[in-house]
Amino acid sequence: MGLIDKFWPNKNHTTMKESTNQLQEVPENWDFYMCDIDGQPASYFLNLALTRIAPISDRSTLLRVEIQMNHSREDGLSSSEEFDHLIEIEDQIIPALTTRLPTLYVGRLTHNHLRYFYFYCQDGIDVDPIIHKIMQSYPDYSYHFDQKADSNWSTYFDYMYPTEEIMQSISNRSVIEKLLNHGDNLEVERPVDHWIYFQSDTDRTVFSKTIQSLGFEVIQQGQVEESENFHYQLQISRKDSVNQQSIDECTTQLSKLAQQFNAKYDGWETQIIRN
Repeated sequence: MGLIDKFWPNKNHTTMKESTNQLQEVPENWDFYMCDIDGQPASYFLNLALTRIAPISDRSTLLRVEIQMNHSREDGLSSSEEFDHLIEIEDQIIPALTTRLPTLYVGRLTHNHLRYFYFYCQDGIDVDPIIHKIMQSYPDYSYHFDQKADSNWSTYFDYMYPTEEIMQSISNRSVIEKLLNHGDNLEVERPVDHWIYFQSDTDRTVFSKTIQSLGFEVIQQGQVEESENFHYQLQISRKDSVNQQSIDECTTQLSKLAQQFNAKYDGWETQIIRN
């Protein structure tokens, strides 16, 4: 058993080379998640950190490049058989568009036997010659691209960006990966501490009584003056295993319950258990 360690998702901030086509500085936090679209599984990989700067006024046109997969799985996702070819195409399309044109890559979607690449670019740019030249090297692949005005970045925010529940699962996965890097046995139950912040002491008191019926105990209460609205802190704990399914179920339950009390759930920490 190790000391209590608190982990946070890894967020990077990179500086891009300044040129006539590129934004000088773009925050980056690339991650992936699975979801369901029209009853079929889908996989998103995107830059979550763009919420800090989006929408960008001179990247107001959405560019979507669509590749028809040739050896996808039955469920419509990509297969290991086709992995290398898809990455090869991706590694040509993205830098070609983002280094030669005022275009910003924001993410990709794999769904229904198709792979989509999403960019935001300046209005009126001609991407046809670049994409056509690249895809000439892959005659077995069908492709299509389109552009549309999207000054509010509605595709990124409304269709690509994960829900609060999925964002919590992504955060959970990041913590789990760090635990595994320290040799943790995720299946062993141990105390897991959680933090919730409230707008009123009354809500905190009622919430505290409610979660005790779920097996949680109150560890401590406090006040946070620097918070604009959520001044009342609550730390609770319960013994749980911390594999992805278990911790996702727990954090989802606490997040939904917190919302009923006008509160916000703010993450968890635990001990490292190595055997």
